[in-house]
Amino acid sequence: MAPQVPDNITRKVTDADPHLDEDLAAWWDDNSALPRLTLLGPVGARTRGKAMIDRKPYFTEVLAYLALRPHGATADETADAFNITTAKCRDYIGRCREWLGTNPRSGQPHLPHASKAPAAQTRGGNIYQVVDVLVDADLFRRLRARAQARGGTEGIEDLRQALKLVQGPPFTQLRRGGWAWLASGDRVDQHMVCAIVDVAHIVATHELRNDNPTQARIAAEVASLAAPHEEIPALDLAAVASAEGHHGEAVRLLQTQVCDRTDNPDAMPGDLPDRTQQILDRHRWLDREKAG
Repeated sequence: MAPQVPDNITRKVTDADPHLDEDLAAWWDDNSALPRLTLLGPVGARTRGKAMIDRKPYFTEVLAYLALRPHGATADETADAFNITTAKCRDYIGRCREWLGTNPRSGQPHLPHASKAPAAQTRGGNIYQVVDVLVDADLFRRLRARAQARGGTEGIEDLRQALKLVQGPPFTQLRRGGWAWLASGDRVDQHMVCAIVDVAHIVATHELRNDNPTQARIAAEVASLAAPHEEIPALDLAAVASAEGHHGEAVRLLQTQVCDRTDNPDAMPGDLPDRTQQILDRHRWLDREKAG
């Protein structure tokens, strides 16, 4: 975790997001007045506006659709995403606006009327856009960006904070029959899985190099929780087990989660990727078990 980033670039990146620490603190504050949308695990939302009596999973999906569009969406785009009429869309947006409540930072709705949204000025026309809604996936990406700009100890701490946001496989427990727009878009759900695995691997590698297997295990277990079928978390957990002197555990992980793993119980395990084979050859975990 030591990128060669010029000081002026580091300053530009950190200065571009001056409220990151404030937003992160608000995320963990149970008394925060800001709405919070959870996507890095079972999807859910916490708001301070009018209580949602029914169809909360549906309106959570509406909120997620808008929150994942930093430049907002038109009524036609939103109606098309949810296969509803624009009239019904306007009605649902109104209910979502009441549910989110008033933004304590501005005194305006978190979901402004379409003509008053910030994006209405930049895009032109009427735009639905949420403002000051905290999203764990967004905080994760912001922490990762700052970590890459900072590097070193501060960068690793940002990555640790990012991993704390992960509660399970991203985008789970979705509304049945919904979220079709997620599969037809940029697949942020899949991008977040890859991002979590990547961040956890950096942290685990850093901690192992600094003789801190406990923290390395925590990072690798987060990645394994978010991406149980990925090889990298299994390899990291094997490295942790080996560093702790638990070579038998390392071998069992490699055999069950890497070498003999198959997504189809009736199929034979496939050949290992070249990169995985190189890692096994370099560390010789399996050879040591045979020798012992």
